[in-house]
Amino acid sequence: MGGLLIAAVPVAVSRLVEQPSAQTHVIDIPHGTAERLASGEDVEIIPEELEFRMRDALVIVNRDSVKHTIGPFEVEPGETFERTFGEAAAFAGYCSLHPAGSIRISVGGD
Repeated sequence: MGGLLIAAVPVAVSRLVEQPSAQTHVIDIPHGTAERLASGEDVEIIPEELEFRMRDALVIVNRDSVKHTIGPFEVEPGETFERTFGEAAAFAGYCSLHPAGSIRISVGGD
């Protein structure tokens, strides 16, 4: 039993060491964004497709005066939303930051 544990530890550590480091992706929504979008202005804050790796974090800072929706995530005015992705997933949904009104978010392996 002890030999199995000793053999398993280096394998587990090597997998951790070889993993790419997690990144934090910040989306900063400036004040006045909703007004600019409503007036028909092309506001480019984020692309229509976001890609993350597991362990990456998404931070959305809403400095605007209205709630914004980015796929499954809603951020009230003046609030900051944070999410670390722990498993592979795919989201598609409404996005208040795009004139087309949609976004795709994918979380892949490494």
